[in-house]
Amino acid sequence: MGNRPQEAEGSVERHFAGEFAHSLDEKGRLAIPAKFRGRFKEGAVVTRWIGECLAVFPTSEWDAINADIAKRPRTDPTVQQFVHFVVGGAHEAEPDGQGRIVIPAHLRQHAGLAGEAVVIGASRHVEVWEPGRWRARLAEVGPAIGEKLAGLGI
Repeated sequence: MGNRPQEAEGSVERHFAGEFAHSLDEKGRLAIPAKFRGRFKEGAVVTRWIGECLAVFPTSEWDAINADIAKRPRTDPTVQQFVHFVVGGAHEAEPDGQGRIVIPAHLRQHAGLAGEAVVIGASRHVEVWEPGRWRARLAEVGPAIGEKLAGLGI
């Protein structure tokens, strides 16, 4: 798929990548892009994320994040903010037979989702954006991306 060599049939991608236009139905269900579904067979966690969007993590990645959090002091204000914002908003989601997950109303409200959505692969998780917010984010990031990548050594 895309510009990477395709792996053997039945394997799953190592990293999420790509941009997909999707819709939420009247029950707040969102279809996970077909190329990502294999990574969510064990379940998913959807939560608030940076930039007024949502993040969808495979259960194994969510467990790794929580293991990292557990290594940090509980009284650290940054840890507390992360826990309140990200962990406090989290919702476990089991994809149905059509690869859809339910996004609860409080998360749809946070991300401004009302019908259309942009689903992007963000390496170790998937992000869900309201289309206008996604376009604004790209417009914000685009002009300076060359300098920022150079600063990262990429």
